[in-house]
Amino acid sequence: MQDYARYDIKDFLADEAFCRWVLHQKPADNAFWENWVRNNPDRASIVITAKELISEIHHAQHYLSEDELQHELQRLSAARKSATEEMEYAESANDGVAPNWLSRFSLALGVLTCLVVLFYFYTNSPTNTSQSQISQESLKDEKNEKWIEVTNNESITKYIALPDGSSVKLSPESKLSYPAAFVKNEREVLLNGEAFFDVTKNPESPFKVYTSDVVTTVLGTSFTVKAFDQDKDVRVVVKTGRVTVAANAPQSKTQEPEKNELVLLPNQQVVYHRNEQKMKRSLIENPAQVGPADITSQNLVFEDAPVAKVFESLQKRYEVQIIYDADLMAGCQLTAELGQEPLFEKLGMICKAIQARYEVIDGQIVIHGSSCK
Repeated sequence: MQDYARYDIKDFLADEAFCRWVLHQKPADNAFWENWVRNNPDRASIVITAKELISEIHHAQHYLSEDELQHELQRLSAARKSATEEMEYAESANDGVAPNWLSRFSLALGVLTCLVVLFYFYTNSPTNTSQSQISQESLKDEKNEKWIEVTNNESITKYIALPDGSSVKLSPESKLSYPAAFVKNEREVLLNGEAFFDVTKNPESPFKVYTSDVVTTVLGTSFTVKAFDQDKDVRVVVKTGRVTVAANAPQSKTQEPEKNELVLLPNQQVVYHRNEQKMKRSLIENPAQVGPADITSQNLVFEDAPVAKVFESLQKRYEVQIIYDADLMAGCQLTAELGQEPLFEKLGMICKAIQARYEVIDGQIVIHGSSCK
């Protein structure tokens, strides 16, 4: 285990694990570094500065060709060799104490090392394309497995059965690539276009759908991914279960910090805006009831029922989160029969009865109202 508490900026720049965290933001790495910063608040500013430097270098490399990047590495390597010799001479002349400019140059050496690490990621990572998006061919080559590629050139949906028992409904003008056999603890497929996935549950083996912009991860659920190359947005819509969606494209320094990962529940969707490189979570236009048909077909009947019970029943039926001030609305009651009306129509009737209003924020329903006493 590295003693990160002793690290300065150049050490973080040269640390491969730290660079990997900044570039890929994997959940396990996020958990480790967030916990480490909490336990070492005095090093937080150093970590932030190192992250910004890595992001700047990573962003800059997208404007260089591979030949230009190689040339820059060679040039910096020569400068590093020359500076090291000067530093050794200066230390000898000053009884082992290097002048300030040499200390500052050590940071430049750290930046060089960081650039070398980034070049390694750039040329070897499966997420490398002209915009640092996933290269599907690279992923196939990296896995060194036999892959099956299915292209739907028909005008109707094509059904695909995957090796683990999961199923895919591939939309027209779409392409799906997957291994002939999934390896242990790993189920990964590549999608160009649109498809509905019904994934067999396996907690020991997450199921991942890679597109050019996002990675969708589940254990067992049903959801739709729409990611046509010509579209401005990528959309992931959840029907059942829990889905994690992570952005694949780099963030620009000029943009505000953006969550690189969002968790979706039933009736929620995330839209990734390619131009802005931002993700936005919301409810789908017409949320559907979740559960067996014999239950969802039954009307919800309330007679002088506390509004809290009404909201709780809707949350269970639609698996959506409804946020309201329970103390403020403790005296609110409702008498009504709610049938197969759309969810938002039900909410409109309820809010009208208790003189409240609702809005959808970040995939959740927020009720604004006052006391009914």
